[in-house]
Amino acid sequence: MKVIDTKSQIAFTSEAKNSFIIFDSDQARLAMFCSEAGQGVKKCRSNSRVIMTVLEGKGIFLTDDKEVEGGPGSIIIWEPGESHGYIAKTRLVFVATIAPRP
Repeated sequence: MKVIDTKSQIAFTSEAKNSFIIFDSDQARLAMFCSEAGQGVKKCRSNSRVIMTVLEGKGIFLTDDKEVEGGPGSIIIWEPGESHGYIAKTRLVFVATIAPRP
């Protein structure tokens, strides 16, 4: 078993979103994102399923034709090939699970 203490890893930067890998295996990758209000990632695509689990704050999560607001407890799932991105409305912390690992 592996336990990851996400709270101890939260770190924001004023220049741009802060993202880093917190777990990596042959099957899946987990990346943590910490963003100040207004920061985010423009829409992009992946051949993997991308699952974002919001831990703190609020954000707008994007695909080609839809925008959804998410907050603590929200889980947003994009299928392989579907465009995905986000913009933080407040300080935002989430974990992105990417599977299969890119």
